[in-house]
This record gives sequence, structure tokens and C-alpha cells, in this order.
Amino acid sequence: MKLHEQLNLLTVDELKQRRDLTPTGDRSTRKADIIEALAQYLLAGDLSSVWQRLSALDIDAIAEAVHHWGGRFDPVRFRLRYGKIPEYFGRRSYSWGTLKVEQPSVLKLFFYQGEIPEDLLPRLAGLAPRPAELAITTLSDEDLPATVASHGAAGASEPLRLVATEALVRNDLPAVLRLIGQGGIAVGPKTGLPSSAAVAKLESILLGGDWYQPEDDLGSQRWAGGAIRPIRPFAWPLLLQVAGLAKLDGSKLALTARGSKALSQPLETVVSHLFERWQAKGAPDELRRVDLIKGQTSRSAQLSALADRRTVIAEALKDCCPVGRWISLDEFFRQMRFRNHDFEVTYNAWALYFSDPNYGSLGTEGFGGFEILQARYILVYLFEYLATLGLLDVAYTSPYHARPDYSEAWGTDDFLFLSRYDGLRYVRLNALGAFCLGLTPDYRPTVEKKPPLLATGADLGLTLLRDPEPAERLLLERIAQHLSADRWRLDPDALLRESADANERGRIRDFLDAATVGELPAEFCQLLESVGERATALVDAGSARLIRCKDAAIAALLASDPSTAPHCMRAGDRLVCVPDPKLAAFRKGLARLGLVLPETPIG
Repeated sequence: MKLHEQLNLLTVDELKQRRDLTPTGDRSTRKADIIEALAQYLLAGDLSSVWQRLSALDIDAIAEAVHHWGGRFDPVRFRLRYGKIPEYFGRRSYSWGTLKVEQPSVLKLFFYQGEIPEDLLPRLAGLAPRPAELAITTLSDEDLPATVASHGAAGASEPLRLVATEALVRNDLPAVLRLIGQGGIAVGPKTGLPSSAAVAKLESILLGGDWYQPEDDLGSQRWAGGAIRPIRPFAWPLLLQVAGLAKLDGSKLALTARGSKALSQPLETVVSHLFERWQAKGAPDELRRVDLIKGQTSRSAQLSALADRRTVIAEALKDCCPVGRWISLDEFFRQMRFRNHDFEVTYNAWALYFSDPNYGSLGTEGFGGFEILQARYILVYLFEYLATLGLLDVAYTSPYHARPDYSEAWGTDDFLFLSRYDGLRYVRLNALGAFCLGLTPDYRPTVEKKPPLLATGADLGLTLLRDPEPAERLLLERIAQHLSADRWRLDPDALLRESADANERGRIRDFLDAATVGELPAEFCQLLESVGERATALVDAGSARLIRCKDAAIAALLASDPSTAPHCMRAGDRLVCVPDPKLAAFRKGLARLGLVLPETPIG
């Protein structure tokens, strides 16, 4: 709206209040005359005396509105940047029914219902300097604090744990795929969630185990927060299923053809596919992992689309997280909201609650804001899924009392945390994350090259030079015999069994080449070549029917007549063999010879 239109919406008393803030000297009593005088002054008069009465914060409010927000004042974004808002935009306070007396602000000359009139914008844009872009506060490894204060006890602190996740996923992805290939992961037939035994197996093969160790868990009751693990072992089966690398086979997961192929593909190709599929189809809802927010399964909760939430967060990561630099979660949230990366978790917060639906509803003002819903959703998404995939490095503490922003809500007095992910303090977008988010066209690993694992010896002997990572041990156990603490011996029979698949045969050779000091001895090379020859000596040509003829003459006829000979082969004096794909053509040839093959009864 233009200035005249905005002024016309005001009462005469409201117009006089604004006129009294100007040096015009106009004393008109008619509404139209007051409007004209105010408009003339604001659009063409000398504003210097009024401008001098503005505080620095007031001028910042005008500058942000005219240069960044299309003339509208955004109190949430302004507070995120400046820490407070001008008093003019704050709530009026009442005391015993009496309005608190406030000094009149000249901002009311420029803002009408929180917006600057469009014909006044050009003039104010010339008076208020354009604000600089909001700088993103990031840190290097050296800048990160060694410890973080705990809110649980006065003066208490705990060490900050730093994890570079690219090295983890390089171990974890093939290890989990191989474990699934061995039938070692039991999941729920309807949910696809891993069983307790499967979680324990997964944790044993993940590099470094889970984010938290058993001793980190204080064993709190469910109503106080519950268990803080599992996280990574919980995520892997879900990620692989939604991406089509694993599928339910009875009560356990089995590798799909895509999953087997993934063991031979570049890491970035597989992880990028996992990320894309989780973005589009990942389930269950990450919010379900915040156990203390109740009512999520109710229809009235009206939760938003998962893909929409994830897309917004991924765009925020690209916009707010410089590659290779740490950013605190609080700074990420601030930048995300200031830059308008907004999303809804629910369209009816009244259906969600803490402890009791009648008193603890998140629809109550102050209970279900960004920190409770959006921030907790983001923490799950980043810590459980993106960090597990190796896209984000993480720096974290235990979740206990780490983020007590829920403490004013009803029913939270006994909460030790709101989510097991509250301990995530900083994240760093790494090279793999930059590639998967489309920030770089190529992936250049930042993982340091590992020292050799094995030294070769006589009689196919292997000596450990360092502790094997879980994925390395898993493969070593499949192709070698464990002789002592650091001694192994390559097993020819096991090698042959594992080499039936050509891709796996290549992976074993690559593993031995990369894991041993220097070139493989001739004895090892000869064994691998021999295994390769024997593994390719036979080929499964598919299923076939073995047909017994009444006599040898009929068998000879079938094997020589042009009607049937292209579709069968002699398999004995009275036997011919017909491949299944050629069975239909063989039957037609039989008909031309005046013969018929009876159908084989089923069962």
C-alpha cells in the first residue's frame, strides 16, 4: 500500500500523534488535511531532525526492512541477527490493567502495521545504509573448545568428542553390506527395524561402534528420556532398505543385486544414492526418534511431508555451512532461520504433547516453538542419518542436560534431555557431503591413507601389523585361518568359496594388494590365479528339462531333425536335454514330427 492509503486507515487521533513527531507546524483539524501534511513531509520534506531521534537499532530496523525484506519488518529474523528488537515493535506491557507509559517512537512515522509504504521505500533506502550480509561464524579444529559446559551441575563440563566420518563410512558401508550378505541382520517383518541382536552385531562391525558407548548411558527411565543408544546401528538397515541395497527375506535382510554391485562401486556413488533415496523415501519419520514428544501417531497431529522437511534442511546446509569449517548447531539454527530456510513439522501442534495431552500440549504458547520441534527434528536428521552416511563430521557431548530449552514447558521437570541427539554441538560439511549435496562436481577424499595391515610370509602366512578395522577383520575371517593373536594363514578352500562371484573375487584381490606390504609374493599370486581359473571353469547355463525317449531311435531323431535339433542336445542313449528358454520351441518341433511331450504333473 502507498502512504496515503496507510494514513487514511488511521483515526484522527492516531494521525495527530504522528504529526506531533514532525516539525511541520501544521495544526489542521480535518483528517484529509492532516494526511496531506504528513504525506508531504514524509515524501518530500527534510527528515534530518526526525532521523536524528532514531536509535542505531531503529535505523537497523528500517535498513533491514527496505533493503532485505521488501519493506516489512520481520521481528524473528531481526532478533536472530541483533539479539533484540526496537521497543516500538515489542509487546506492550500491562500492570494492574494500566497500559505502561512508553516514549513515542518516530518509527511510527515509517511503519504502518509493520510495513513501510511502497512509495516511501525509495527515500528511506537512500537514508538507511544497506546492512552487510549476516556473517557465518565458523571454527577450525584449533578453535573448537576442548570441553563444553554442562547444564546439569554448576561449574560442570565434559570433553567435546570430535569424529571425522568419511573414514567411518569407508569402513562401515562394506562391512554392513557383507554382514547382511551373510544373513546376520534380523529385522521386524513389518517395520524393517533391526532387532536388539542385530543392533549388537552391527555395532561390533562399525568403526568406533556407536556414537555413545554402553558406559555413557545412565540408564534413565523412559519418562525421563530413556536410552541414548542405538543411533548408527539403528540407521544403517533403514538406509540400505530404502535405497534398494537390501530387502526383507523372511525375518532377515538379504542383499539385492544392487547391494552386491555396491561393494564394487566407488564410495561416493553409493553414498550419494543412499542420500538421495533417504531424502525422497526415507522412513520412519525422524521425529519418531524423539520419544518424549507424544501424540505423533495421532491423525490429528497432521505432520508435514518428510521429503519437504529434508529438502529445506539440505538447502540450509548448502547455504549456511562452509565446506571444511565447523559450525555450532545454535549458529546453524540462527543462520537457517535468518535466511528463510523454514519448514513445518506439524500443522496442529496441539495434538503433540509432553507427558499429558491436557496440560503438556505443544500448542500452548512457548511450548512448541522452533527449538522444540524443528530443531529436534534437525538434530535427528543430522546425527542419525547424514553423519552415519559420512556427509557431516560431528563434535558432540552426552545429551544429558545439553539443551534445556524445554524446561519451562509443563511436565518436563524430570527430563534429563528431550532427545538422545541433544548432545550434537558442532557439525562440519566434509568433502563427501559437499559432493552429495551437489556443491562440488567431483569427490576428492580427505581420508588419510591407512598404513599396511599385513606382512606376507612363507606357506601363505599373514602377520598383522596393526589392529584391523571391523570391515577388514570381517573380510579377513572369510578368506584366512586365525592361527594366533597376530598370525593368520590364507585358506585356499575359503578363497575358492568366496570367489564364486567375480566381483567378490576382484574385491579380495584388491584387499590383499592394498593391505600387504609391497607386492604380493609369487606363492600368493599363483594361488589367486589358480582360484580364478577354477572359479571360472564352470558356468551355470540355466535350468533345463531332461527328457527320456522310448528308444534310442527317437532320441537320435530329435537330435538330428531340423524341427527339434536346434532346441535340444543328446544326453545319453535315450536322453535329450532341452533348456527351459527353448522348451516352447521344442514342443512346436515335436508337433511337426507327430510327437507330444506330456506335461509334468506338479506336486
